[in-house]
Amino acid sequence: MKTLLRKLPTRFLLTQFGSIAICLGLLCSAATAQTQPTGSATAAMPASAYKLIEVKVAGSKRFTQDEVAAASGLPVGTTAHDEDFRKAARHLGETGVFASIAFTYSYSSAGTRLTFQVTDADKFVPARFADFVWFPDQDLRKKIHERVPLFNGELPTTGRLPDQVSDVLQALLVENGIPGHVDYLRTSGETGQLEAIDYSVSNVTIRVHHVEFIGSGAGELPLLQTAAEKLSTRQYSRALLNSFVEHALLPIYHERGYLKAACAPPQLKVVKPDASEENDGKHEETLVDVTFPITPGIPYKLSRWEWSGNKAIPTDSLQPLLHLKAGQTANTVQLEDDLRTIQILYSSQGYILATVKADAVFDDVSGTIDYHLAVNEGSVYHMGELGFRGIDNNLEARLRAAWKLRPGDVYDATYLQQFLPQARKLLPPTIDWDVSTHVTALPRDKTVDVDLQYMAKAPK
Repeated sequence: MKTLLRKLPTRFLLTQFGSIAICLGLLCSAATAQTQPTGSATAAMPASAYKLIEVKVAGSKRFTQDEVAAASGLPVGTTAHDEDFRKAARHLGETGVFASIAFTYSYSSAGTRLTFQVTDADKFVPARFADFVWFPDQDLRKKIHERVPLFNGELPTTGRLPDQVSDVLQALLVENGIPGHVDYLRTSGETGQLEAIDYSVSNVTIRVHHVEFIGSGAGELPLLQTAAEKLSTRQYSRALLNSFVEHALLPIYHERGYLKAACAPPQLKVVKPDASEENDGKHEETLVDVTFPITPGIPYKLSRWEWSGNKAIPTDSLQPLLHLKAGQTANTVQLEDDLRTIQILYSSQGYILATVKADAVFDDVSGTIDYHLAVNEGSVYHMGELGFRGIDNNLEARLRAAWKLRPGDVYDATYLQQFLPQARKLLPPTIDWDVSTHVTALPRDKTVDVDLQYMAKAPK
């Protein structure tokens, strides 16, 4: 789940953190009551007494004293008074990186010593930069940290720090003459919890211009180049490159025994278009060359298979479903297909929740691999209720009669795909039918209910 964040007016943000600021003020007043000079003592203080000679930070495990001091706006050498300390504490609180902040200070003829007592916020998430192709990630993080000292690659889930990072990113675009606009998204994971804060650039089209590979062997390079043709001229995104690595690049190596092949983060280079590549000038376009750094590793050959956990189906029946034989080059792409075939076999015999896990043992000296295939068969499920929706009683009776699995029969998960083409022949041919299937496994009863919903789309 992703939610686009629009920056809030400053006035709203100050109001939002008003309660924090008040609490900070109370804490600061209490903390400084014993050290603040009063009366004639204050009047007698020389101007040098208000110059910060030391800023300490206690309680933080995330940030250094220098980072907090810089973020507060009160680095060593600053001339400051009580109200300045309150404003600094309030400013730090609004970032969201601290759960609580207090401060103490003391004057002397040598100057003022200030101490912030803080507690780090509980929840931080990574900051991710989707398409800032003009800056290498490391340089980008460094530039942000220089202007936002409390940014270290992660952001708090509340507070203004994400906005401060957005402001810096926008400034970097302006300084480099890039006419884009920075937005950010709060991205949630499958559980609904905040997973990351993703920054992106809008109003600029970024396209993949050229793709190269370094570290690839002569045998794999032509295959990689062919696969990369799908990337050329595509609109750039980090997700696009990650998907290419996972689903195209690495499988080329995994099919050829390079089971530990790895690809480092792609290297990006913004290039100027040739005269023939220039756009119509109606919109901004950036071209980027992409280089994939590959470490192939060594190729492996299969040494042996070992099975465990398979009781319902003997090894002699399962082993022929594996294409790879001992002594052949390992191929995990083929192995994944074979394991799916084995799971389908189990599901056809009622073991609809059966799984097969392949544990690999590598021998880098001999360049071989042993596989231990652990089968978890689970329970046998039987046919439960069969339901039809969207059709009249006569048609339902015909379809129900054609369904061969009766209540209590061992459930065959492959049967539904056989039934649907047969059932379509029984439907009125003058109507274009759309069917949606709902298969529900009931663990308590170890049964499977099947519900078929038909919808007449339109007459032919």
